[in-house]
Amino acid sequence: MAVLAVTVPSAVLPAAASGGTTPAPAAVVLAVAGALIVAILLTEAVAALLRAVGRRRWLWAHLARRTRGPLRVLLAVLAVWVAVGVVADGTPHGVDVAAALVGIAAGTWLLAVVVPACVDAALGRHRTDAPGHRQARGSRAQAAALRRAAVAVVVTAGVAGLLGVQPATRPAALVLAALVALALVAAVAAVVPWLRDVAAGVQLAATDAVRLDDVVSVDGVWGRVEEITTTSVVVQAWDDRRVVVPARRLTSAPFENWTRRSAEIVGTVELDLEPGVPVADVRAELLRVLEANDLWDRRLAVLQVVDATGDRVRVRAAMSAADAPRLADLACDVREALVEWRARQRPGERPPGATPAPAAGTTPTEGAPSPSGATGRRDRAAVPGSTTVLVDPRRDSRLFTGSVFAVERSRAFTGPGPEALAERDAAVEG
Repeated sequence: MAVLAVTVPSAVLPAAASGGTTPAPAAVVLAVAGALIVAILLTEAVAALLRAVGRRRWLWAHLARRTRGPLRVLLAVLAVWVAVGVVADGTPHGVDVAAALVGIAAGTWLLAVVVPACVDAALGRHRTDAPGHRQARGSRAQAAALRRAAVAVVVTAGVAGLLGVQPATRPAALVLAALVALALVAAVAAVVPWLRDVAAGVQLAATDAVRLDDVVSVDGVWGRVEEITTTSVVVQAWDDRRVVVPARRLTSAPFENWTRRSAEIVGTVELDLEPGVPVADVRAELLRVLEANDLWDRRLAVLQVVDATGDRVRVRAAMSAADAPRLADLACDVREALVEWRARQRPGERPPGATPAPAAGTTPTEGAPSPSGATGRRDRAAVPGSTTVLVDPRRDSRLFTGSVFAVERSRAFTGPGPEALAERDAAVEG
């Protein structure tokens, strides 16, 4: 009996121990089912959060749609692995290996979806129906090549991770990872400047700092954003020059965006006058000139003395206009009017409205209207048999207004339009 009492527990103990570590099939099934439900709920919660954030940001809404599948698989694997470990008081080796393989594959899938989604979201802000759309398609081709290269790196890294799970294939994983690392180092060393411009271009698109048709001023040159590529921004200057600005220049140094929130703008005109000038009279003349000018939007008209020395007084006239082209012509009109007004105030000048005498060797045109009192269209061409040229003060002194061609030119510099401005306002308020 004593021997039996000793041998029976020794035979029963292994079974009891094994029964303590091996869960019932029903418990495992319930744990796996619960883990899958939790993974699905977490996936839907993340998707809802991304949609809520992306209500005004297209990138997040895009990611909410594209990442649901791989995120669901990844969360399901993690949840099942945790649930089996809790129920079984420690996961078996086979479960660990399977979870690692599926988890790495799901993570690779997720990254392979996120990378092109980010590039597509960044390029989605740039229209292809604007001037220069052929270059825009070229930029998209460059971005597509960069996207494929990034996806290839992600997939290669994922394959290396899969091979590194098992000890037998770990050397192959190390070799593959070393090759990928060497290729990345060589590529980065060769294209670091280009990658900086690409990163800057993505940053510009992600922050919505500049869009097509925005009116910007870079290094004293103002114009319209005609083209945005992955590495540069092409600005059509007011004089039809094309200024190619590297994208990193716009992210590393300040620049002026005149149509960021509105096309309305304020400009200044500075004049150096003689000491003792009646500032009140200059201010009154400024108001009179602006009231008679159709380019002034009646928001702002201010004249200030900004500097005064022994031999000069500098005054600054600030005025407002609906957009940059109108302001450019308005500033020139005001400067010209103030200069002529001040010249008339000085002794020895011809009285206002007097017709200037013809230059030597010229013949006045018979019946020509006076420059100060004529209305309507005038012929700019010289009259046959005469060197006198008829000038239309309004048309011939304005670059963006006063004629059909000038108005057509100004349309390119009025900003991206009310829809883009409203979208920016909504994004800021949201």
